[in-house]
Amino acid sequence: MSRTSTFADLLRTVVVEKHQERIEHSDHATVGHVVLRERDPNAVMKVSVTDIPLSAAVVRVGRLQHLSGIENGRWKKICDYLVVIPDGERSWAVLVEMKKTLAVAEKAEEQLRRSIPVVEYLRSLCEIELEKPIHVVMRYVVLVEKGSGRFDKERTRVTTGIQSEKELFGDSQVETIVGMAVAAKQLVGG
Repeated sequence: MSRTSTFADLLRTVVVEKHQERIEHSDHATVGHVVLRERDPNAVMKVSVTDIPLSAAVVRVGRLQHLSGIENGRWKKICDYLVVIPDGERSWAVLVEMKKTLAVAEKAEEQLRRSIPVVEYLRSLCEIELEKPIHVVMRYVVLVEKGSGRFDKERTRVTTGIQSEKELFGDSQVETIVGMAVAAKQLVGG
């Protein structure tokens, strides 16, 4: 394995292809877009992540069905996606939970928190393969298709058509983004 591999490079090798989302090329040679889909068949939802580096990796962690030997319960309810974006010597690891409306988004923070062990496991696998530590900066994002009155009263315009709000959940900051498209830069807090 090349010693210059990133966490995203290694994830594309370690994770089965059917659990990855393909990043589509755009006009630029280094960036593209990817469409994230809600995994609940009763709630069809799509959000496009634009300007995502082609070097990124997008994993459907909700489909990995981690630790089949663990009893079913709230501890197995994890988020939908892990988006890993390399950035020099570090990688942004963005856990993404998708919700149709803000009314059902309250459970999202718990799903994001319970997904951290999955990211740590994947990082450990990749560190063993790389034979050196991988520096990861965690981010937590809830993508919501439809807003509510609460958002409309105190909204911050980030880009046209997208509303964003940040709040603390435990010791982690969770960003809720309402809209049908989001730039990769916003996922990493830029």
